[in-house]
Amino acid sequence: MKNIPSAIIFLFVAFPLLILAQQKDSLREIPKPFHKNVIKWNPTPMMLWSNKNLTLSYERILNKKQSIALTIGFLEFPSLTKDNIAGVFTVTSREKYGINLALEYRFYLMKRNVRPIPDGLYLAPFVSFYGYQFKNGMDLIGSLDSAFTIKGKFYVFNAGLELGYQFVFWKRFTLDLVLVGPSVSYYGGGLDFSGNLDLERLKEVNQDLYDKIKAKYPMVDEYVINKSFKQNGKIDLFSIGFRYLMQIGFHF
Repeated sequence: MKNIPSAIIFLFVAFPLLILAQQKDSLREIPKPFHKNVIKWNPTPMMLWSNKNLTLSYERILNKKQSIALTIGFLEFPSLTKDNIAGVFTVTSREKYGINLALEYRFYLMKRNVRPIPDGLYLAPFVSFYGYQFKNGMDLIGSLDSAFTIKGKFYVFNAGLELGYQFVFWKRFTLDLVLVGPSVSYYGGGLDFSGNLDLERLKEVNQDLYDKIKAKYPMVDEYVINKSFKQNGKIDLFSIGFRYLMQIGFHF
């Protein structure tokens, strides 16, 4: 939380300086783009979490110095649990799905670039959203009348500024790298239970899921999961986020 004002100051200072730099670039001749469109595939979520993830983006060239990009994808995380939770609950059914969205407005830094965009160094304000839900049917091991359902949801809103570089090969193929992307982020979500489950059992489930999240996603412990999750299964906080990715594309 203490770093949030610094991140906001960075965004508001860097953006006007970028606009000023772009105005100075207008005094020289800027090469015309070869094509107006780029379709890209982002393998980053697939490499990090699951091979079922599919994320695509579309970048539209607006003029010789600027473009806008939209990203949309199907998101899936590996299951936190295998066959049981806390050693006393068995998983009887699973459902899970999610999406990710992002919007960027890119300013290509023409003093650093000699080829037509989208080739070259760029700076871009962005907003993004990650949303994920799951639903598991559960039974208490050794009991006949203890069936219950656990539902979970997790979402993140990000607003920030990214620095990246995009390579264009043979005027058609692209490699897009976001190198630095700090953001102000809101994390929300939680767990809901229905069925025969008393308070003590609920605390056991929360504690076990909390431990599994820390083990599988070490960064989550510091920035997302706080002590209240152990008690009521809720996430509700602002923090600092970070965006990085690699995209492979076709320019047409």
